[in-house]
Amino acid sequence: MSHTRSGNQLIRSVREQVERPFQEKLRETIMRVKMHSRLSCAAVSCSFGKDSMIVTDLALRENPKIPVVFENTLIEFPETMYFARKVVQDWNINYVELKPSKGITFFTVNDRIRNEGLNRDDGRKHSNLCCYWLKERPFRIWRKQHGITKSLTGITAVESYHRMHVACRKGAEYFSFRDGLYKINPLSFWTEEEVWDYTHDNGLPVNPAYEKYSLYRIGCMWCMAHKGWRKHVCRINPKMYAYMMKRYFGTPVLYDDSFQTIAVKSVYTYEEVPSRD
Repeated sequence: MSHTRSGNQLIRSVREQVERPFQEKLRETIMRVKMHSRLSCAAVSCSFGKDSMIVTDLALRENPKIPVVFENTLIEFPETMYFARKVVQDWNINYVELKPSKGITFFTVNDRIRNEGLNRDDGRKHSNLCCYWLKERPFRIWRKQHGITKSLTGITAVESYHRMHVACRKGAEYFSFRDGLYKINPLSFWTEEEVWDYTHDNGLPVNPAYEKYSLYRIGCMWCMAHKGWRKHVCRINPKMYAYMMKRYFGTPVLYDDSFQTIAVKSVYTYEEVPSRD
């Protein structure tokens, strides 16, 4: 039985879509991209991860002038920034880079979450505060200024429990009343293996952050909007992990540089977390 990356079993209706022959799904993907990317009100949202790179490539084949929007949260992996610049130059992309408003940063937003007593790593909606201020709001302002009403993304249903449920309820394209925007997810029912196979078979460039940090998704370096963020941040930057634990949880952290390990100090014991590879 198919599963999401987080280990949850796929809902039956989603599983039936995911388990269809790849060539059938590919035809639908190409048709969906063709239908929307030629419109002047459409844009591609690109994180420069493996999924959005496929959608960007397909959209540019149909409309070389389509805006490709990168929402730079200012805490992107350095490799992502380097990769984005190279792809933009090599592909001659109509590139739009958006940033948070002046004075808004990852730390100011999460300070607010802390000060208002919200949980930050239980996978619930509060975590959208960070995404909203660093990504969604800059995009919303920009798209209204430029008459963009359709956004093509690389979102897939198998990435998470939440995205699976959205795909179950709304399918691969739908109108978001909250955002006032049509969201088109051409790869919605692709598996991770199909994404990688297509990427390699078609010679698409790959963000070096995947290999360097052993990632399966590209996003913000210090994202705390998922339950596994502690292990993730600890592994890629132990010192930043120690700082975040102290700043947001008041938890003393011991960092041993020689052994490259971290221990979280509690009243009774030390909770060991993964060493930095």
